[in-house]
Amino acid sequence: MRVLLDTNLLILPPRWDLLPASDDGPTVFYCAALSLAEIQEGEFSRDPMVRLRAPLDYRRITEELGEGLPFDDLSAYLYRVVCQAVVDHGRQVIRARRVDLMIAAVALAHDCALATRNVADFAGLERVLPVIEL
Repeated sequence: MRVLLDTNLLILPPRWDLLPASDDGPTVFYCAALSLAEIQEGEFSRDPMVRLRAPLDYRRITEELGEGLPFDDLSAYLYRVVCQAVVDHGRQVIRARRVDLMIAAVALAHDCALATRNVADFAGLERVLPVIEL
């Protein structure tokens, strides 16, 4: 199973005990380049601890998971599918959720399930990609 970890799981440890068993070999984890950008944003935080942690988190994540999966042309195309699923679920596509939905599009484009701590942020997407709460 291929699993894209949402940004919140890159900062705080996931609940690995909630990870479903995979019938198709070992689980391989990825991050999105968009998540790496969000991590770097921490360097501009007003909180000095966040500023200090951001470059360390970035380095740890890239050492563990490698380069982030890109938001490429296919991701941009599938972003429409993700937005439509949100609208069909009765929610609006709003600016505050834009990066979350782009990360979901990256997962869809790269044939990954999406793992997150906040499944409510991705409500309605279950019909287009697997969403796993960790």
